[in-house]
Amino acid sequence: IVSKTPLRLSFFGGGTDIPSFYRDNDFGAVVSASLDSYLYVSVKSHTTAFDERIRLNYYETELVDDISQIKNTIIREALNLLGINERIFIGTISDGPPEAGLGSSSSFAVGLLNALYYFKGVRVSQGRLAEEAAHIEIDLLKKPIGKQDQYAAAYGGFNYFQFNSDDSVSMEPINMSSNDFKLMFDSIVPFWTKVSRSADPILEEQATNNKKEVKNQKNLIKMRQQAVEFKNYVKHKGFNLEKFGKLVHEGWLIKKSLASKISNKEIDSFYEAALREGAIGGKISGAGGGGFLNMIAEPKYHKKIIKTLTKFGLIHFNYGLDTDGTRVFRL
Repeated sequence: IVSKTPLRLSFFGGGTDIPSFYRDNDFGAVVSASLDSYLYVSVKSHTTAFDERIRLNYYETELVDDISQIKNTIIREALNLLGINERIFIGTISDGPPEAGLGSSSSFAVGLLNALYYFKGVRVSQGRLAEEAAHIEIDLLKKPIGKQDQYAAAYGGFNYFQFNSDDSVSMEPINMSSNDFKLMFDSIVPFWTKVSRSADPILEEQATNNKKEVKNQKNLIKMRQQAVEFKNYVKHKGFNLEKFGKLVHEGWLIKKSLASKISNKEIDSFYEAALREGAIGGKISGAGGGGFLNMIAEPKYHKKIIKTLTKFGLIHFNYGLDTDGTRVFRL
């Protein structure tokens, strides 16, 4: 059994999907796109030809006999949640590097649950997969993350997600013409900075700042409003590249103020160089500190931007939109 689950790129509202924010501020709101870059999870019965009962292959290999011995916390909690205790093999492979700000851990959690449910002969909704993945990461593992990644991975597409104070989640697809979708994705110039980093320390500092600093709360409300503004603008007036780029730029400037390691001198130098070559705006994906730098520019400026940033050692990347969300196959 193999599940195929998209990674994601968040444009507006990141940070307002954290429970401590949306429970105390009416709601959080995020605009994100699921990408045609995927994380694959394979699950099968583990044969008796091997001594161990459980074999796990991800960026490490684990050979264990009991669920309690598993070091991969998401796998351990998913097996416990679903009550799976038989001989099992679980392997993963990804189109993107880990800890790169594309929501890979949540895509893994969603894809793993999808494959494990199929392994048990049970089909569940995308909403349930998203909510249970969030439950594992946030409630059981106490990760300082929000809920947007799990929903983007489960549903796919280009969506406005609203995280309500009662913990319910509303989803509104952002409908655009095929020409507008092409215009938007053709304007994005992604670069892999070659810096992998755990989001947890950055998000933990941000959570502490949110409690101590009124400014952080005000800035998160501004970021939430950007998501609402973009969704309403597209709904009534259609996609506008200049507005999109400027909103992303404004959001990045606000986001940098939330924690000390979201950006650094090196990232700032990459960003400023891209602006000088014609970019309208951009942002680092995910919590910040590394990962993917996504610049927004008219296609006529792309060659100059790519030439300049690759001189810094960055790797130009490409991705488009996934519309299906997590899916599962029996091979």
